[in-house]
This record gives sequence, structure tokens and C-alpha cells, in this order.
Amino acid sequence: MPGGSLTVDEQLIPTRGRCNFRQYIPSKPGKYGVKIFWCCDSDIAYPLNAEVYLGRQPGAPTAAKDKDRIRNLVKQLVHPWINTGRTITTDNYFTSAELAEDLLGVQTTLVGTIRRNKNYVPKKAHAVILLSSLHHDQTIVDEKKKKPEIILYYNNTKGVVDRMDQMVQTYSCKRKTKRWPMTFFFNVIDVGALAACIVWLTKNPQWNEKKCYRRRIFIMELGYDLIQSHLERRQHQPQALQKGVRIAMQAIGLTVATSQPITVSTDTAKQHCHLCPRERDRKVVTHCSSCNIPCCPDHHKVICTVCSETFLG
Repeated sequence: MPGGSLTVDEQLIPTRGRCNFRQYIPSKPGKYGVKIFWCCDSDIAYPLNAEVYLGRQPGAPTAAKDKDRIRNLVKQLVHPWINTGRTITTDNYFTSAELAEDLLGVQTTLVGTIRRNKNYVPKKAHAVILLSSLHHDQTIVDEKKKKPEIILYYNNTKGVVDRMDQMVQTYSCKRKTKRWPMTFFFNVIDVGALAACIVWLTKNPQWNEKKCYRRRIFIMELGYDLIQSHLERRQHQPQALQKGVRIAMQAIGLTVATSQPITVSTDTAKQHCHLCPRERDRKVVTHCSSCNIPCCPDHHKVICTVCSETFLG
């Protein structure tokens, strides 16, 4: 269960590929990409709910105004946690008096900055205007800087989605591509790995507590666990493994089975050795008697028929 504070903000997945709903946000490092609205736990930056921006959110009326669509978006993101007394933090893109009233009706408070173009906002230059249904006084908490509690609360919770995005970018499986579905898929993997790490560290706070790179260790172990069954299956198929793959598997402690015996094919057409790198361009006529793949003298052994029967069992 999330904590008492939630944060709603946007994430931009950088991509330059052709996409009908690609957005341009000059304030973001990537500037162009797919925009996702996130609802995260303000305490641990755990991703809770998300909506991909497609120009018009699902379920919104056709003639709905922008402010109504934004208000419906926030309510859709936080819907699983309404009527629980939680507080939602938003920036000036989402915050409005109408949204605060709607959330207050379902026992949910709102804290966020508000834009000056609202007709109910006083026009004061060089002033940060906030709207809060949680705070009801101007109590000064920070005596040194004379900041009220609402300012400190907003500063502590406003950057949670940006912090999640920063952690995702630190350890990422992304590869260079112009296909936006692949970019989106890479982001799903990264966010899922981050969420799993947060849950693991929350449940096991003593795990590698003296190391400052616990998340990197977790991701390495997670990646190995995900490919473990695949590696165990491939280690019994040496004829399909190139030399570099075989060496890498042996480096992590896996025993690779020996190669199968080969026979000379009656076909005189030469083919590339299946186990040699492509740049060697090595063509042979010999094929494995078990899997029938072409292989060069460096990747086969000649044995007699008696040993072959014993080897094949």
C-alpha cells in the first residue's frame, strides 16, 4: 500500500521515431518523445499508476475542455486511492480549484502550484501561488527562511516523478532505436525493475546495507535470474553456440556440453560455418551428423563409428 502522499506528474520517453502522439517539451532533456502521466508514492518514488498521452485520454467526452480533461486525468490516476485520506501533489499543469473541490468530496486533499491565468488567482508579480486543501493556516515551520508549511510540503513531494525518471535513466536497458514501440517497451522494463527493487529493499532493508550501489547489484541479479532458464537450456546445445557465447557462459560457471560428431555431407555446395563469426567468411562442406549444421575443422572432431555409437548413446 502506498503512503499518505501521492504525486502526479509527467515523464517524457525520448524518441525521434515517427509517432502520431509524439510530444515536444523543450524543458525536458530529450525534448521529443512519448509523454506518460504517472502517479507515484511521494515517500519512495514507487510507480503506482500511469496513462500514456494520446491527445485525448480514454473515456473523456468529445467536447470536453482542456481543463476538464486534465481534471478527469488526475482523478483517473488516483482513483484506486480515493476515500482513504491521502494527499495529492501536482504542479501548475494539473492544479485547479475545481479539481481540489472534486477530490475533497472523496476525502482526498490537493496541494500544488497554480497558474496565474486563472480568473480567481490574484495577479501579483514574482510570487509563487499555491493551492492547498490540506493546509488551513500560515504557520511558519522554517524559522530561518520564514517558509510556511505548505511550501515545505510541496518542495518535498513535487519532484517524485522526476526522481523516478532519473533513477530509471541511471540503470537502463534502452538501446538506440527509432521505433517508438521498442522505446516504450524498454521504459516498461526499466520502470518494472525499479519498482521491483523498491519493493525488495523495503521488505529487506538489511540487504547489502553497507553498499551504496545496492540497486545495481539487484538489477544484475535480477537479469541473471531472468536468463537462467534460457542459459541452462542453451548449454546443452553447443552446436548452436558461437565461441564468444560459449566463453561467456563458462565465465559465469555454466558447463557447456561438448560438440557433437560430424560427417561429411555428400552435397558439394559450400556453406558458411555456423559457429564462426560472420566476418571470417569461412565456407565448408562438412555438416554435423546430429543437427546438420555446417561446421569448419576448428569446430568438429573426427571419431570412429564405435566411439560415435558410444557418444550418441
